[in-house]
Amino acid sequence: MSAALLRNNDKCNELEDDRESCLHVLTWTALRFTNHTISGGGTSRFLRAFDEEYEDEEGVKGGDLKKGFLLGRDIPRVVKFDCRPHLDKLIEELTEAFSVRYEKPPSTKDLQALEEALAANLPPSIMAGLTAFKYQQRLDNLAAQSWLVDTFRRHLDADPWPPSDKFQGQPIGSGSSKKRAREQGKLEVRIPGTKSQRRSDGSGSRSRS
Repeated sequence: MSAALLRNNDKCNELEDDRESCLHVLTWTALRFTNHTISGGGTSRFLRAFDEEYEDEEGVKGGDLKKGFLLGRDIPRVVKFDCRPHLDKLIEELTEAFSVRYEKPPSTKDLQALEEALAANLPPSIMAGLTAFKYQQRLDNLAAQSWLVDTFRRHLDADPWPPSDKFQGQPIGSGSSKKRAREQGKLEVRIPGTKSQRRSDGSGSRSRS
């Protein structure tokens, strides 16, 4: 679910929210089932964004960590996936794209400069450098009909991708939440050739075998 929906219980679900959710699903799956450069503890730190919830006077909310990761570009900046440079690039591009939803809007001065440029019919090369123009263009891209599919296809068509790309479960550290452990157990049952078993240490958590 998008950070915007999680942070505002009254917000209506829009196309941009569904598209942002695609990034979160992709990131969660890659962190859990692809070799990468951060430790189990580091993975757990990032995965907390997908479990975050708190309650205030308006009800149960979340999304602050997702918003922070988007604005700070934290995951693509820190995490690199083994032998999958185009996965790195895809997550980086999508993170950059969706971060605009949470950035500070252009100032009144920036909007005025855009209006003056439009009135003067300035060439596209000059318009493209204006803050308000770039901001609106990024928002428009998120709503464009084929933008998300085209972005995925462009990266999937690039070489090289590993010829054999089986999932590899990643450790998530001892600080992972019980909720994530329950969901992970359910997920592994649905993956062919994978089963879950209770650990002998009595912790009740599940491990792959």
